[in-house]
Amino acid sequence: MSVYDVIGDLLLKLRFRYQVEEVEDASELAGLIKEQVEGEEKTYIYSPPGRPRPYLVSTMRRGEDVALAFLDLDEVREVKYGGDAEALEEASLVIPEEGVAPFLFPLKKSDDVVYAALGFKTVVNASLLTGGFLESLLEDFEQNSDYYFSLVKNKLEKGEN
Repeated sequence: MSVYDVIGDLLLKLRFRYQVEEVEDASELAGLIKEQVEGEEKTYIYSPPGRPRPYLVSTMRRGEDVALAFLDLDEVREVKYGGDAEALEEASLVIPEEGVAPFLFPLKKSDDVVYAALGFKTVVNASLLTGGFLESLLEDFEQNSDYYFSLVKNKLEKGEN
């Protein structure tokens, strides 16, 4: 089974088994996130038109702040990782002084190679959430994905925790 078959299966499960809402418009996504109940974790499938594969978006609201995690299912990378694939997300998370924290989400493991989607986590004030803000955040991440991948790869190679 290819990694893209794994992604397809994951999306089908999210859509049909877990009834995860799929959104095509960044403004609509921003509105849904702002309406979330405090402390409730939600997941969305964000499918902008023209993109082969969507983003998975996990959100949680705490007061005026919103924790966001975006997983780019178009940005699958191959890494050598001898540890438990389930631990890859935590092991690869790079926490900067400010901005976005990149990480890898394991999709498939074959021997000591893991195929993982690149993602990032950040916290923003809910008042900043607009469709334009989300699009800008994603555009910056896409333009700098090689840099973010080098950060997580370096962390894994050094074995930092």
